[in-house]
Amino acid sequence: MGKFEEFIVANAEADTSRLLLSNKEWPRPEDSRLLDIPVKYLAINTIDARKKLRRKVPEWYSRTDLVYPSTLCAEQCSSSDTARYKASVARRIAGLSGGTGCRIADLTGGLGVDSRAFSDCFDEVLYNEMDPALASAAEHNFEALGVKNIRVLNMETAPSTLASILGGFKPDIIFLDPARRSSAGKKVFLLEDCRPDVLALLPGLLSACRHLLLKLSPMADIQLVTERLNRTYERFLEKDDGSGWNGRWVREVHVVSSGGECKELLVWMDREWNGGYSLICREDGNIMEFTDTEVSGSAATYPDSTYVRFLFEPGKSLTKAGVFNALCKRFGLVKLARFTHLYTFPEAMTDEEAVVRSHDLIKFGKLFKVKELLPLKRSSMKEFARKYPHSEVTARNIPLSSEELRRKMGMESGEDAHVFGVRIETPYDAGNYLVACGRMPGGEAGA
Repeated sequence: MGKFEEFIVANAEADTSRLLLSNKEWPRPEDSRLLDIPVKYLAINTIDARKKLRRKVPEWYSRTDLVYPSTLCAEQCSSSDTARYKASVARRIAGLSGGTGCRIADLTGGLGVDSRAFSDCFDEVLYNEMDPALASAAEHNFEALGVKNIRVLNMETAPSTLASILGGFKPDIIFLDPARRSSAGKKVFLLEDCRPDVLALLPGLLSACRHLLLKLSPMADIQLVTERLNRTYERFLEKDDGSGWNGRWVREVHVVSSGGECKELLVWMDREWNGGYSLICREDGNIMEFTDTEVSGSAATYPDSTYVRFLFEPGKSLTKAGVFNALCKRFGLVKLARFTHLYTFPEAMTDEEAVVRSHDLIKFGKLFKVKELLPLKRSSMKEFARKYPHSEVTARNIPLSSEELRRKMGMESGEDAHVFGVRIETPYDAGNYLVACGRMPGGEAGA
């Protein structure tokens, strides 16, 4: 263990703001590739970044010989779980090209967590990063991790440089994760505001490789993104005979959730595809796939009365994917109201049938058994607060936020019940209700 690594270990839990002011001697890293990075900032950022990676990428956190030139790269990198998922998706896609399908180009390498995961699934990985400090750190880290099939480059990713970056490297798939920060450090969401500009790169990317995999913000609008990706490429492929563009290269959109949070969107573009795209919801390792026609062509069913025995709350991946009506068709669910994205089973279904039907459903959300349902008014709020004083509270499609409803009821967080404030619409009535629920055994995604 060198002096730089010893310093990192000795100050692993230090307050780095104080350390930055108090420390006068900073040990230099032994790797000459890191000498261009100011040593005190390399040390401070490595200490802070490791704290962020403790749960996100635990196998990297456990290695004290790895370095990180910025904390932002640790915030923006993939988790171990999502990186492995991306690698499996990329490898499956690459296999469609025929032959071995063993090369991937990561043109926005960043910290290198994704490239490291790709190295387990591909024979060769091209890692390119625009930031020279990050590229140097990644090269050091890959070597420390014993990874030998990643080639590291440090070049600007732009339409004019694509040929130079790829050189003789002929990838079966190209991966990009554009930085979602402006030059001023503010978060951005539009594709053209990210760095690099994916829309400007598309013609060169899809000319160089049939398959493109994009990692986008979980905040991005799926319909808008897919339309823009297809329509932008149209401008560069216009031909007099109209044969240059079909507008349907987006083949799959993956909504990736983990730990109750939507982490990222993955978009697969295939220049030889024209069949519309599938929505793939991934919730803590569980996969549910919907076709675009299933999503657009499904109609919701609504309750005949306010008699509700079960309540299903979709997880983050289903919610982000917007497959609200398709859930009704696939699982025989009843939607409480048009804009209330909570579900129950038809009245005619027995409890035993409902439990069987929910076997796959509970992998993608939370299933509750209803204890009590009352119209939402002051007297019912008081009654629920008396019966279930320590409960979780969720408001859906009513003129109150969850926190506002909790305050009005005077409830504290706890396990007495989960109280939903919801709007229910039937053929005969429409109104707001309080629903007190208990969690069904195993009735939670990932349980």
